[in-house]
Amino acid sequence: DADYVECSASWQMGLETHPEATYLLFPFNLAQATARFDLGGQAVVADEEQLPGVCRDYFTVQQWVDFNDGRLGMTVATPDNPMIQLGDFLFGRHQLQLKPERAMLLGWVTNNYWETNFRAHQPGEVRARYRLQPYAGPFDEARAHRFGLETAYGQPVLQRLGEPKPDGPLLPESGSLLSLPGSNGRPSPVLTLHVKPDWERDGIVVRLLNASDTEQTAQLGSGHLRITAAQRYSLLEEPLDELAVQDEAVGLTLKARDVAVIRLEVRFGDVGSARSEP
Repeated sequence: DADYVECSASWQMGLETHPEATYLLFPFNLAQATARFDLGGQAVVADEEQLPGVCRDYFTVQQWVDFNDGRLGMTVATPDNPMIQLGDFLFGRHQLQLKPERAMLLGWVTNNYWETNFRAHQPGEVRARYRLQPYAGPFDEARAHRFGLETAYGQPVLQRLGEPKPDGPLLPESGSLLSLPGSNGRPSPVLTLHVKPDWERDGIVVRLLNASDTEQTAQLGSGHLRITAAQRYSLLEEPLDELAVQDEAVGLTLKARDVAVIRLEVRFGDVGSARSEP
């Protein structure tokens, strides 16, 4: 019932010390496809956008890998297993150029190719998970980032035991805390990386990324939490300048590839009917 296919596998590793590796292979029917991968929140074209002399035999990716031939594409989210190879088994080739002959992703799950202080065997259960999403049209970086972030957790992350009971009003069973870029159903190249409490200054910190090569305008709006004031922070979350709040919304401009950190002062709005328990 979804627009993706999720592949998961698990197996037991023993006490074998002979050099070995395990892979999961995903070959795609995309001729002359361009391979991209997510490196620190940026889309990198394999080989073309890499410095001379850096490793091209394998890659450690952040959230996703994408193959696109200009007409069709496939995005593969890598939530648990970040090491990959592209096109073929390439470990130890020391390639100066990478020109994959086929659109194939090798999920490199385990290996013991080292001579360091790590033990040579890896006993126990190993799990791997990949989510594949085919699509039509050209590559869309914002869509790929969003798909990778949505795949990060296989199940909702909850922590109920030991939580203190709230002193104020309870939130309703459903609704939005804030209106964030792209939350209105329209895709946006501005992505929300983090939303977290600002414990020291009693507010909320929102971290945004402009995942495009052009300047973008983003807007943060109120939900159940009403925005009363806003401030732009540095990447180290140090106060920079005040932002204007108009109609309980904050607008800001992000340069190409820019990361913006915004602190919001909020209050509870009309939370409607609430549960009797937190």
